[in-house]
Amino acid sequence: MPVLGGSAYGTVGDILRKARVILNDAKVPGGDILKDTYPGAISLINIAYERIQGELSSVGVEVLTDYAWIMAIPVVATVDPEARIIVTDSATNRIYPSGLGDAFFAAPILPPDMIVPLKLWERQNGTANFAIEMRQANDGLLNLAQSLALVDWKWGTYQSNDCLMFRGALQVQDVKIKYEKHLWSLAAVTDPVPIRGVDNAAAYQVAKVFAAARGSEIAGAFAKEGEEEIFLMQSTAVRRTQRIPSRRIPYSGRGYRH
Repeated sequence: MPVLGGSAYGTVGDILRKARVILNDAKVPGGDILKDTYPGAISLINIAYERIQGELSSVGVEVLTDYAWIMAIPVVATVDPEARIIVTDSATNRIYPSGLGDAFFAAPILPPDMIVPLKLWERQNGTANFAIEMRQANDGLLNLAQSLALVDWKWGTYQSNDCLMFRGALQVQDVKIKYEKHLWSLAAVTDPVPIRGVDNAAAYQVAKVFAAARGSEIAGAFAKEGEEEIFLMQSTAVRRTQRIPSRRIPYSGRGYRH
């Protein structure tokens, strides 16, 4: 019986080997052109990898979501419905329309791999309370005076930086965040590619870009095959989130109609 490997994730090298087969470049061991040491190999892998991330994130594949805590959101110094607590990639700012009471805080900051927030929950800092889901304010934060809770949140822009925007609270709050993330860039042929079952789709994407760069007319065929592989991954993810079982229709047995 074969021994199962220790990881469900393929590596950059695995994808390059499959791409060489697709490109008919596997006659020579290690490839004749698309070798592991080919100068553009890692860039090709990252182009394919980032394209697939975008395709999969459009249907909410769970590998592209994560959770984090934004700890100790600063309190508002003075009650003002127009006060704002702004959390960015590099700092937190408290701002007032008058400028009085404005303050800069080195922490907290947004998760460094976050693309966009999906859901937020809050609880009082230093407690073990259940976190309460917050309201996403798509049309602007509620026009309310501050209370003990943050209540709602908005994803926006502050001084050209993406940010989480709160009205603020009268006590220090911790916020749990579910977010869509960007996976780290790949740098070596031994790096694992942290998307399950992505090898075939990535290999066809690599073959497409490699062939297109050389003006090959077959690049379109590689693109089509890659799209089919991505579609299969999307279908699996959607079926799982919808809790829809998938099985073959029996050819005989009770309940089968000709």
